Amino acid sequence: MNLYLDCSRGISGDMTLAALNHLGVDTAPFEGILAAAGIECHIKTWAENRAGGPGRRVEVTWDETQPLRQPADIAAIFRRLAVSAGARERALAVLDALTLAEADAHHIPSEKVPFHELGAIDTLVDIAGVCWALDELGAESITASPLPWFSGVVECAHGLLPLPAPATAFLMRGKPVRPVPDCEELVTPTGAALVHVLAQSFANGPAGRVHALGTGYGSRPSPMGLRVWQLQPVAARVRHTRGGLELVTQLETHLDHLTGEELGCALSSLAGLDEVLDVLWLPGTGKKNRPAGLLRVLCRPEDEDAAVGALLRHTHSLGLRRQCLERLALPRQTAAIDCADSKLDAKMYTLEGKDYVRPEADAVSASADRLGLGAPALRFSAEQYKTTT
Repeated sequence: MNLYLDCSRGISGDMTLAALNHLGVDTAPFEGILAAAGIECHIKTWAENRAGGPGRRVEVTWDETQPLRQPADIAAIFRRLAVSAGARERALAVLDALTLAEADAHHIPSEKVPFHELGAIDTLVDIAGVCWALDELGAESITASPLPWFSGVVECAHGLLPLPAPATAFLMRGKPVRPVPDCEELVTPTGAALVHVLAQSFANGPAGRVHALGTGYGSRPSPMGLRVWQLQPVAARVRHTRGGLELVTQLETHLDHLTGEELGCALSSLAGLDEVLDVLWLPGTGKKNRPAGLLRVLCRPEDEDAAVGALLRHTHSLGLRRQCLERLALPRQTAAIDCADSKLDAKMYTLEGKDYVRPEADAVSASADRLGLGAPALRFSAEQYKTTT
């Protein structure tokens, strides 16, 4: 399973653990793992319903006064946890990221960082608990949305700090962000550190077949929470040449401002891109009875950014629409046809157990020009020849 973290309304450690709990991870066994490592605490979870829909809350409590912990102290606890090596390494990496961010914010060596509220046991549990819960879910890859860029101030042990807090801003470097009007802390340092370490890529939405949704709410009374989508990677399990279901992204826009010459250049340029699977132009009548049309471009999800950039660059459209679609592809491979002492590039595809061959139009046209023949005559005669792969 893959996970998509929708951080558009914020992310924190407890929100992430709550969302994974909503996806079905029982936190009770982890409480025992912590106890065996010398951390006595209680992890309470409960259902909560806000404007963002049904979700879960997580709260960590403890009975004894906790010491002021430094990074080495927390790392030692993580190394004592009876979790997988992968979960332990991820937890240590999140701790390292958080430590470096705090050291930068306070201009002190990382080994001397006093974590104050970040050293409280709830943050320790959030980091290790999230990394353990990801193992329990069998998460193979994690993608995150762009992070919200918010403003305001927050009160902490160091007084009033601007938002995003300096440590959070440090960890948000290099990440895609979107401005929001909120004047409250939407991304905490722990949440930013989790994204920094765990997110392998960023995207505007999930890609795959939706399996489940988990929503995690935090202690602040924000109406929205962190939504974590659990996905089956449809595209990853079927190779294009073997046929079957695969994901494609469809981009489309209405155009009424290009001349015929400009439109022809745009269509040729888009069709010639390796990132574009297909280009379609549907003429019609648009707003104010202007001659217009629908331009539709297909691409693979991983090529979406390049295709979007090319479409806007070649058309100067002011916007476009996007959809993630499934398509069924026949098994196919490249082939060649022996024809008139030359070889024509062709496609071989399988339909209902039978193989068919279709020469590539560009190859037919080139050979027809060389031989002084009409392309249709050469194409139809070429189809009688056997192929060589």
